[in-house]
Amino acid sequence: MTKTESGLGCGRSWPLCHGQLIPSDINIELIIEYSHRIVSGLAIIIILFLSYQAWKHFRHVKETKFLIIVTLIFIVIQSLLGAGAVLFEQSDLFKALHFGISLISFASVFLLAIIIFNLDERFNTAAVNIPKSIRIHFYSLFVYTLIVVYTGALVRHKQSSLVCGDWPFCSNDQPFDIGSYSVEQAVQMGHRVLAGFLFIWVVGLLIYIYKNYKNEKFLVNGWLIATLLIFSQVVLGALIIFTILNPTIALMHAIMISLYFALLCYFIMLALRVANKEN
Repeated sequence: MTKTESGLGCGRSWPLCHGQLIPSDINIELIIEYSHRIVSGLAIIIILFLSYQAWKHFRHVKETKFLIIVTLIFIVIQSLLGAGAVLFEQSDLFKALHFGISLISFASVFLLAIIIFNLDERFNTAAVNIPKSIRIHFYSLFVYTLIVVYTGALVRHKQSSLVCGDWPFCSNDQPFDIGSYSVEQAVQMGHRVLAGFLFIWVVGLLIYIYKNYKNEKFLVNGWLIATLLIFSQVVLGALIIFTILNPTIALMHAIMISLYFALLCYFIMLALRVANKEN
């Protein structure tokens, strides 16, 4: 929706569209915005059902109650932020929070699904060993990834996606002419630098895990998938510039970081289990 500039496709009206249940003056922005609201409403119903089933059948699993609470709290916050963005004029700094909130909502639902479908038993994760040094990386990456995601959302809301015509530098002809950057260019390049460090960190951690814990196949293979997702994220980020903000590429860019973050949260859940066993 944000990728197609359809956020106000229904005007300053919520939950109705232009004050109508069935709008009369229909255009593409309205269709995208109203479809988003309908799908979001259906998603909330499904999440409520999922949470009920998890509470009913899997509350013996230690993380279930916490995940249900997080899921419900963040889905409410996300809905209120979405409504607020329509009803009130908000700063770009505040609007950028929306994607980070949705990311946490998605990750919590993802972890609940893992518990419900007993994927832990299928993958025999009870035998997975995650050393303390790697656990610290996972916890730190959680915080850092949210920072990177926030700056990425800020790029979009600041209308900064195409203010730098080149990649990886804002201008490949004058790569270090930082003093001439506008605010929008500084936001864009700040996100690129932070995302670059995230990529290096993830790849470096993969190399460290492979060199020191290559017998931990689940850990090695799982973090290899996380690395591939981040690599895809970087490539798609570059393609956004080269394709002049192609909406499909931009959407895939958001999907890759969502999948990576959900996988990171899964490793954090496993890491906390290992830490509790040690204590």
